[in-house]
Amino acid sequence: MILKWTEDLSVDHEQLDKEHQSLFEMLSDFYEGIQNGSSKEKLASLIKGLLDYAQIHFTNEEEYMQSVNFPELDDHKKEHEAFMQKANEFYEKYTSGRLILSLEVTNFIKEWITHHIKNEDKKYAVFARK
Repeated sequence: MILKWTEDLSVDHEQLDKEHQSLFEMLSDFYEGIQNGSSKEKLASLIKGLLDYAQIHFTNEEEYMQSVNFPELDDHKKEHEAFMQKANEFYEKYTSGRLILSLEVTNFIKEWITHHIKNEDKKYAVFARK
């Protein structure tokens, strides 16, 4: 498994923690698919599922931040938008044959998600505790 959700990634919100865990599982499935030489269709389907789920999660997270009046919501939204743009670009290039999936792509997603939760998401968790 490439990525394992651990308790130190918790944002003290049950639904958002579960969604983060699901993202980790989906990314691990994708990584295993690359390692096992899965078909292009299967990998494309895994990427699409990850993107669709990330969009739902980002919307839920942004609604939560708005509900607690998190002051850095706009900056956080921009991070989400930048990630979706880059990830959608990977998907478009892959499905049109202009990108070969590699660990580089997977590592970008893994690093972004881990960094984002540990640094950015933790900010709203701390803020909500006040």
